[in-house]
Order: sequence, then C-alpha cells, then structure tokens
Amino acid sequence: MSKGINKIIVYACAVLISLFAVSPFLWMILTSLKPQAEIYSTPLTYLPQELHWEGYKGMLNPHADDSANFMKWFGNTAFVSLLTTVFSLIISAFGGYAMSRFGFRGRMSLGYIILLTQMLPGSLLIIPLYLIMKDYNLLNSHLGLVIAYTTFAVPFCTWMLKGYFDSVSQSIDEAASVDGANRWITFIRILLPLTLPGLVVTGIFSFLTSWNEFMFAQTFISDYDKWTLSVGIASFQGQYVVNWDYLMAGSVITTLPIVIAFWLLQKHLVSGMTAGAVK
Repeated sequence: MSKGINKIIVYACAVLISLFAVSPFLWMILTSLKPQAEIYSTPLTYLPQELHWEGYKGMLNPHADDSANFMKWFGNTAFVSLLTTVFSLIISAFGGYAMSRFGFRGRMSLGYIILLTQMLPGSLLIIPLYLIMKDYNLLNSHLGLVIAYTTFAVPFCTWMLKGYFDSVSQSIDEAASVDGANRWITFIRILLPLTLPGLVVTGIFSFLTSWNEFMFAQTFISDYDKWTLSVGIASFQGQYVVNWDYLMAGSVITTLPIVIAFWLLQKHLVSGMTAGAVK
C-alpha cells in the first residue's frame, strides 16, 4: 500500500473522529436555535427551518422571567472557578516546588499519598465534606464550594507541577544563589516563568473542575440566587416538560468561556501537555 493511500486513510479517520467528537456540540447549537414544537416534530429535522433566538434572548435578557438568575449564576460560577484556580495554583506551586527541591524524609511517600487521593470518587467524600462544612458554617456559601473544589484540584496540580520543577535543572537555582538571590526570589522570578506551560495546564484543570462540577454545587448550595450554572441549567429540566431551547441555549453560553480559554491558551496548553507526557 502506497504512502498516499496511507495518508488518505489516516486523514479520513481523523475527520471521522473529529466529527464524532464535535457532533454533540453541533447538535446542542442546532437545538438551541429551534422552537419547542420543531424539537419534538417527527420526523426529526437536523437543521432548524427558521432560526429561533428566544432561548438566547431569555437567557441574556436580565428583565426576562425565563432568564431567572442565569446571569447571576454565570457570575457565581465565574467567581467560584477563578477563586478555585487561584487557590489551587498558589498551593500547588508551593507544594510542587517543595517536593521537587527539598529532600526531606518521606518526600516520595507524601507524593504518593497526595496522588492516591485522586483515586477517591467525589461521591465517597461528599458526606464527610458536608459534615465538616456544617460544623464550620460553610454550607450554602461560595467559600465552602471553593474549598471543596480546591481539595480535589490541589493533589493533581501539585504532582503535575512537581514534574515541571524537576525538569528545571537545579544548577539554575545554584546560579541564582551565587548572584545573591534567595529561595523566594529564585522561585518567583526564575522558576515560575520557566514552568509557565505547567501552570497553564494545571490552571485550566482547576478551572474546568469547578466550572463543570454539579454534584457538590447541588448538595452544598441551597439558595436559588447562589446556584452555579450547572445546577441552574439543570433546573430547566422539569418532571414532565423540558425547555430544550432554553436548556440548550444556556449550555452553549456556558461552553463559550471554556472554548475561548482553550483558544487563547492553546499554545501554552499544547506545550504543557506534551512536556508533561515525557516526565
């Protein structure tokens, strides 16, 4: 078989896999542009016969009853996700640096213990976390949600950043020390810029962990005005009726920040993922 035919087969497989991966998102967009009657019509039409923007208008219009608190939910989710990302990066950067540069006793055992926490499913920890938050009056607060998300993001981020710090030669630390820089200056001004791809990857992981999470948000947050997007959008699915146009429009709007973040950070993301693959 010639090389040309091999390339055609590879490209065809890549196109099919891409279409398979993108098809749910395309279906979501197309459904958000259909009226309710057309969504339930038979036979099913894939393309909307007429563009229907009511779902988007209802979500984005602050004076519309159907939008409820969608924009407030959006703000709550952004606040919780950004705060989780900041806390996770700060804690993980210090933890990864300490595990990489300090040869204290039990360092590897501690690293494995941190990594093992990733094996625990969230459903197993939801009751202990609920009881802890109840004792500290953190239920129904965004701070409690941030703490819960951070506990799940930090172990992976710490282990990931440790690998990036390990890839930076310790001779750089020694050279900085000869020039008069202490550990703090070396860490902030030299090592962190060198591990920027790793910070981007772990930052995106932390952001996605909190942006898409549903179970903790539904359990720990009870006030309607404090809901996050995942819980708020799920409320459009009733027991007997599902507002598909509103639900899909809200899902599209929720997905856009993730798409934009990946598009803006794709350079650092690709280099960070490929660098992390060989550690």
